[in-house]
Amino acid sequence: MPKVVYLFGAGINRGISDHDGVVPPLATDLFVQALKMSRLGDDHYLEKITPVFKYIQKYWKLNREDLENNHFDLEACYTLLELQLNEAKASGNHDDIVTLQDTVLKLTILFAETLQEFEHSIHNSNAFRILGEIIYSENADVLTFNYDTLIESAIESASRVSGSAPPTYRGRPHESGEISAEEIRYSHFNWNRPLSYGVKFDEVMLHRAGISTYVDGERFYDSHSEGLYKAKVLKLHGSINWFIYSGVKKFQYGNNESASNKGKTLLSRGNWWFNEPAEKDGEIIEPMIITPTLYKNYTENELISSVWKQAKSSLIKCNRLIVGGYSFPPTDFAVRRLFLEAFESHSPDEIIVINPDTSVVKTIKDLSHFKKPILVCKDLDEFIKLYQT
Repeated sequence: MPKVVYLFGAGINRGISDHDGVVPPLATDLFVQALKMSRLGDDHYLEKITPVFKYIQKYWKLNREDLENNHFDLEACYTLLELQLNEAKASGNHDDIVTLQDTVLKLTILFAETLQEFEHSIHNSNAFRILGEIIYSENADVLTFNYDTLIESAIESASRVSGSAPPTYRGRPHESGEISAEEIRYSHFNWNRPLSYGVKFDEVMLHRAGISTYVDGERFYDSHSEGLYKAKVLKLHGSINWFIYSGVKKFQYGNNESASNKGKTLLSRGNWWFNEPAEKDGEIIEPMIITPTLYKNYTENELISSVWKQAKSSLIKCNRLIVGGYSFPPTDFAVRRLFLEAFESHSPDEIIVINPDTSVVKTIKDLSHFKKPILVCKDLDEFIKLYQT
């Protein structure tokens, strides 16, 4: 059976919209989309992200109305913030460090909250729902640069709701606080999301209906003797449901000691609200994502680094490659390197591109040394029609 690999960028999500017609943002139209949303466009919320607006006004001379109606390059913004923050740290300028870190955090949370708003929108797109069914039926790998969990939701939906809930499970905490291995193995869907990411977390939220329940990562993975899924969802830029404990309590009382979970990883759900840092048990948890900067670091985080290594292995074994909504920007050379090294000694048998911009075809052919014609679909609807014929 041929090895099928899907590689997705943010453009693949543009066929999805919420009830107000807002679509998942790209790195160029975050503010255009976010400020259309009733919750995020509210004056009280916008007051919270005033430092972001002030920063953009200072360097790009764009006000809130400009951002609401025009594209803005987030990569340039994040890159300038990163460079200035590095300089502030090198010079020991505490005030600048605090100000710049606050601006980065507020901008990142705005991005995460905007994406979170679409978590239940896959059913608004018949094509996206069918895409999940195709990926699930093909047992394909998915390599994605998207922070959202829309692809995971589509695959879950395709796998159908599990009908084998343990008899002791009632969707609420146990009086004893102890969770059986049988319940740890249970997932609301037949496809259990935590097993799909190709990496293991120190703490895992069980993926089931009812009260959010967390278990130690070692116990979770030991309870699944079959191991992680062979067909993976590899998130090369991280995800809005991946976190790392900061070691900082959200609220300090008296002389309370600092939280002790610093550095531990957590697989949870995106629980962003009103531009406040996410937290668990009173401790701030930081999003494990690679923000859209010019100088991306993929080796600093062991978990992200492992994802990239597995992505290369996946492409090496790939016979059929589908690239959707990704344009291979020249500033992200790590992706070009990934392709050049993965296809050093072989090319896929077939490549399909889902993108209205056909200029990406030459780039893909060059990077994968593909000599045959590439089939191009202008959007996801056209790809689904192709698949169904």
